[in-house]
Amino acid sequence: MELTLNFGSDEIYDVIIIGAGPAGSSAAIYTARAGLSTLVLYRAEADGALGVTQQIENYPGIRGPISGYELLKLMREHAKAFGAKFVRGKVIATDLLGDIKKVYTIDGREFKGRAVIVASGAMERTNKYKGEEEFLGRGVSYCGVCDAAFFKGKPVAVVGEDDYALEETEFISRFASKIYLVVPSSRIKAPPEMIEEIKSHPNVEILTHHRVIQILGSSFVEGLEVQNIETKEKKILPVDGVFIFLGGNKPSVDFLMNQVEMTDGNCIVVNEEMMTSVPGVFAAGDVLCNNIKQAVIAAADGVKAALAVDKYLNKKAKITSQW
Repeated sequence: MELTLNFGSDEIYDVIIIGAGPAGSSAAIYTARAGLSTLVLYRAEADGALGVTQQIENYPGIRGPISGYELLKLMREHAKAFGAKFVRGKVIATDLLGDIKKVYTIDGREFKGRAVIVASGAMERTNKYKGEEEFLGRGVSYCGVCDAAFFKGKPVAVVGEDDYALEETEFISRFASKIYLVVPSSRIKAPPEMIEEIKSHPNVEILTHHRVIQILGSSFVEGLEVQNIETKEKKILPVDGVFIFLGGNKPSVDFLMNQVEMTDGNCIVVNEEMMTSVPGVFAAGDVLCNNIKQAVIAAADGVKAALAVDKYLNKKAKITSQW
């Protein structure tokens, strides 16, 4: 995995798609095929609800069984074949109110586009750990690339259970003397090859089926209390840092910074053409909080948003179908 800090670019894309799940990847197929320069920003290779799904057997045209991760790869390769560009980067902020929209990632990069499709899913956490907010910036971090160097030669804990957590763990392992990978589930939700790679790191100890009780310390983090879910045994891990990479089921929309209309439940409000309250900003997939969460429905949302972007950018009188 190559991680470089490119803090700004003069390139202005026709459309920036935030999220590379079924909604974002399907949108990219259509925008790229329509000749629109398309940038897709994604958090992790096996990102989102589909990426961590073990087995799919009901996606039209794909008889399966196939893992959600493999299905995602097929969608992304399809979009790349039409010229869509995929860049890994967790989006943390946006400036959407001007004609040129700006999107910022956690490692300090800025991307510009004439339209934006928000397809970031609904996997944000709703609850914080005891001590998490208290020690934020004083040992608690949500970004390995940003903060790993501060823990050179020190022990840390990583809390997570998917490939995003594994990618961050691999990067942090270049600096930390010891990493406790705390996995709340009974298994890591990532491709087998990634799991084997992280197991091969001599300074990484994996604690599956452990939940976090609290983050401990005085001025800075001094430990992490965890509990084995099966045996109920509690123990304190002596760490100087805690990196948290966990998901939930809340819409991932904090980076919108209340610039678009949302419901009380942080669901994005769109019109029949998937446009938000801000011209040029569209949304698709689980951020809309549709009652039925299916990959094919998210993909259809993405296609509708992509066709609407084509109409918006090319100033068409109405949406035109692509075949």
